[in-house]
Amino acid sequence: MNPLVSIIIPTFNRAHLISETLNSILEQSYTNWECIIVDDGSTDNTNDVVNDYILKDSRFKYYYRPDDRPKGANACRNYGFKLSNGQYINWFDDDDIMLKDFIKTKINHFDEYTKFVIASCTMVNEKLKEIEIIKIKITTNLFKEYVLWYLKIVTGNVMFRKSFLNQEQLFLSRLTRGQETEFFSRYFFKVIEKDYKIIDIPLFLYRQHDQTKTIKNIKYVRSFKESQVYVFTIKLKRSIHINDLSLILHHYKLLVNYFFRSIENKHFYNSKIILKTIPPLLYKLDKSLAIKFYILGNFFVIIKRGSYRFESYFKKYQLKLKN
Repeated sequence: MNPLVSIIIPTFNRAHLISETLNSILEQSYTNWECIIVDDGSTDNTNDVVNDYILKDSRFKYYYRPDDRPKGANACRNYGFKLSNGQYINWFDDDDIMLKDFIKTKINHFDEYTKFVIASCTMVNEKLKEIEIIKIKITTNLFKEYVLWYLKIVTGNVMFRKSFLNQEQLFLSRLTRGQETEFFSRYFFKVIEKDYKIIDIPLFLYRQHDQTKTIKNIKYVRSFKESQVYVFTIKLKRSIHINDLSLILHHYKLLVNYFFRSIENKHFYNSKIILKTIPPLLYKLDKSLAIKFYILGNFFVIIKRGSYRFESYFKKYQLKLKN
């Protein structure tokens, strides 16, 4: 018998778009699925739209995010997972469109060893006109190529075997930025090549719209920056663990940049977090750099002003791996 697949969709005020998403699920060639929609507190008529689909097909299930869970798509994704019954999980967005064989193609690529399957997609505009095909090709290492953003992977790309996922630590609800990146990099870090399959065939339409552009244009949001510093710090730790110099340098330079931007924007909470976490990591690689960064960084926090000269110095510093 074909295994049950759980499609989990967080939604918020997408009454004008979610019908297209749900229609694409109804039209799947693979029929043993359940679609769990978790509403994050919509104030439009999303409820009416989704309930029409529930009347059409009992495979659709509609829930509201409980009040004791934080607001946001992450909490909705986690709650949907808790409610799911499928052997396989595919989170999906409420504005994207599955192609007809989305589920079938992914399921057919699982064998007894496969923990997840990644398929490519086509990026489209709000009216579903093609922008580009986002290919998924790995040349070296899944974790490395993902965190360097050579692989553009979002929630819809990946179908997981449910037993591989840790229910106690799925998407981190406290993060306001980089949630998917943190989640995928955490799971990609702990697999080897035989654990996953790649399908370099576009299986869904990844929609870009005005709200996405608006978010990207926000200059400096403190909660976003705090979340990103957390994510980059974890990635730096993993980069050091696998002794990969290019990854170490990439994340070290990002964190240097975030440190000086936090000083520039009087965001001293973030500055102090970086000073607390980064020097101990650098100390394992270069004691001199770690001490300089800690002492000078604290000096800049005290005087509440950065220095382009020292920012440039730290960014150009040539870290080397220990043998």
